[in-house]
Amino acid sequence: MAHPVSARRKYDVLLCSKQSTAATVRKKCYELFKKEYSDTWQEILIKFEESTQYTETGKTVAQRQQLFNKSAKRFTQSLVALSKAHGIEAALVMAGSIVNQDASLGYAYTTPGAEDFFVERCHADTDAIIGHFKAHI
Repeated sequence: MAHPVSARRKYDVLLCSKQSTAATVRKKCYELFKKEYSDTWQEILIKFEESTQYTETGKTVAQRQQLFNKSAKRFTQSLVALSKAHGIEAALVMAGSIVNQDASLGYAYTTPGAEDFFVERCHADTDAIIGHFKAHI
């Protein structure tokens, strides 16, 4: 992979060109991006798209619930895969951070090796640990 500075220089040259339109610059930047990150560009774009979902504001309660559930499912799937493939154990607690709007948004998950973690170490069942986490945030 080339050094990011080289891609930056190519981008600067594109912007200074008198023949460049906004569409041309975007197209060339996209081509340079794919060339610079030839092995991972698709994965980078997928992660970028996923990350924008977490920062969008102004969503309805139903939209936030749907996003929350989708995110919880993805995190859980990732943790299950890590546990099976690499023996990595985890405990996850999630909650919405908008107090009056996100009351129903709470989720806790543990991989099989961490199954009793909340009860044994935190002296709280799943509902209690979600409640403690909501109070914390």
